[in-house]
Amino acid sequence: MLNHRFLLLLPVIALIACSDQSTSPDSGSDVDDTKDSDATDVTDATDATDANDVTPQKVWETNYEPHKEKRGNVTILWLKGTPYEMGLQHGELMAEELAKGVEYIQGSELGLLEVFSREFGFLDDAKVQSYDMILDECEGMAEGAKVEGWTLDLCLALAYGEVFLDHLELGILDQCSQFLAAGPAVASEDGELIHGRNLDWDDISYLLEYPTIIVRHPTGKIPYVTVGFPGNVATYNGINAAGISVASNENQSNGDIDRVGTPSIQTQNVILAEYDNIDDIMAMIEGLDRMSAENLVIADGNAGRGVIYQLTASHFGKNELGDAGIGWITNHYTHPDMVKWGIEYKENASTLIRHQRLTQLLDPEEKETTLYGKIDVPKAVSVLRDRYNPQTGETQPEDAFDDDSSIATNGVIYSIVFKPKSGHFWLAAGNPPVPLNTYHSYSIAQLFGWDEPNPPTPDKVD
Repeated sequence: MLNHRFLLLLPVIALIACSDQSTSPDSGSDVDDTKDSDATDVTDATDATDANDVTPQKVWETNYEPHKEKRGNVTILWLKGTPYEMGLQHGELMAEELAKGVEYIQGSELGLLEVFSREFGFLDDAKVQSYDMILDECEGMAEGAKVEGWTLDLCLALAYGEVFLDHLELGILDQCSQFLAAGPAVASEDGELIHGRNLDWDDISYLLEYPTIIVRHPTGKIPYVTVGFPGNVATYNGINAAGISVASNENQSNGDIDRVGTPSIQTQNVILAEYDNIDDIMAMIEGLDRMSAENLVIADGNAGRGVIYQLTASHFGKNELGDAGIGWITNHYTHPDMVKWGIEYKENASTLIRHQRLTQLLDPEEKETTLYGKIDVPKAVSVLRDRYNPQTGETQPEDAFDDDSSIATNGVIYSIVFKPKSGHFWLAAGNPPVPLNTYHSYSIAQLFGWDEPNPPTPDKVD
């Protein structure tokens, strides 16, 4: 039985987790029942990394040195080298911001985070079962920052967050909306894939004040870009130089979770650093020794393919984009073989509201409301900005931030549109309500110091 004082840590869940679920008309689906949920062999960090290591076929070069700069309300942080070296750079370059983070944590319920993780043994688990790249970067960051309170333990606790969420059963904050559109679903003649994503957490002022784009080029790996915050090591959303984008949403299982295995959020770093095609990624995901309940959206821009996974420790369902080229997900299981592993929701639960509205906006069968066949970057932004509650018929006011009543009013921290083939993304961040802010464009070619022959169009979406 949890001590009542740990209920104060509900905001921790908001900080470290996000949920998603998917549906895709005319899409194929598979489910796996083969993994033994009672496995007891502990996978150490080295084995976790080596087991999923895929040496990129291309030798990637980037033309930048580690540094940071501010563009509007967003900080861009460039890192390069081994994970430990990137951690040192992160700590040194962002020491002031990390100090502000420690100050925020110590002044809130988040101050119990390390006590919380130690008391239930999750910090020990994290040190054994995290990927080497995560452990090393956290170690380097703590060394480089030299900030009192910013420790290896705190960094690692944040990077192991989805495991806390599932196993402590403090309840779920129904957050995050995602969709994929390609082929006949999009407006462009070439059918280039678009990946839209709202990362919803809570009214955490530190995250809203310090949105950070982190550019990483791990030695010998694929360079990639993530959107997060100072001290953010495990990836919630990102895009790599090989045309892959990925984002996760936290889910909750009614029983199929495990404390032994691989952290799903950290696995996104592996996907971005080591994989250049969706077939290899799917083989890796389906072979993982998982622990938690997650939904994972993966796009391969070069292949024009996408897949939405619904995962528990021992089972998975997947929806690949079919002929319709459209798919979406919020925070509950929709795959027919996965529904039994999810929790029950009240009719007016945010995840159900958002899923219903995405269906109205994206399903080709919704003749009156659908954007199907018309989706481009501005239309993708309009989906992420949508404030209509299909159950009440009301449009939420523009100043609503986190009322759980629409796609755009579920505590959006970052709102992103990816075009992974082009290597472009559009980001809204800053003061809430975030989706009403300008979506500024970014080119990963420019971030990596390459020539950009085809700059993002549009430059921004106001």
